[in-house]
Amino acid sequence: MQLIIIYGPPASGKLTIAKALAKKTGYPLLHNHVIADFASIFFAYGTDGYVKLASELRLKAIETAIKGRTDGLIMTFAYGLETKEGKHDEAVLKLIANRIKDKNGSVFFVRLVCGDGVLMKRVGRKDREKFNKLTSPSTLKKILRDYKKTKEAVPFADSVTVNSGSTSPTEVVKYILKKINKNLF
Repeated sequence: MQLIIIYGPPASGKLTIAKALAKKTGYPLLHNHVIADFASIFFAYGTDGYVKLASELRLKAIETAIKGRTDGLIMTFAYGLETKEGKHDEAVLKLIANRIKDKNGSVFFVRLVCGDGVLMKRVGRKDREKFNKLTSPSTLKKILRDYKKTKEAVPFADSVTVNSGSTSPTEVVKYILKKINKNLF
């Protein structure tokens, strides 16, 4: 199985690009907010219970996809912000990547970068409310200031880095597919 993990700061276009990529590849999409929203039914965001449940849900979804012989899966992730103020994000992603590699699969990390001005414009869009996403520019400003990892690459693997602020989602998808050797255009 091929796992494509799309990560970046809030409002960088993770879901938009993941949806376009899913449409092109036929891979199912494990949207970060589906996991986050479910885990937050039971536990407050960032607590130990939340982190444990969210991590278990991601792993269970991936294991189910592997057992179902799914060709691929696309996952979005807010690296540096997801677990206990980002302190466990690296460990969660390593665990996921190792689970895939143990089953002879491949993992591709796609890092979205975007200027702060573009992020600030995007974060307040009404369509973000539907998925319980961050919509407050002041909260985003605090996150960008206090959670530096949200703009960093995962340190344990190579990432394809794309500027989603100056590149259309269609072009980003073309670039990703080229990098992972899938000629679907």
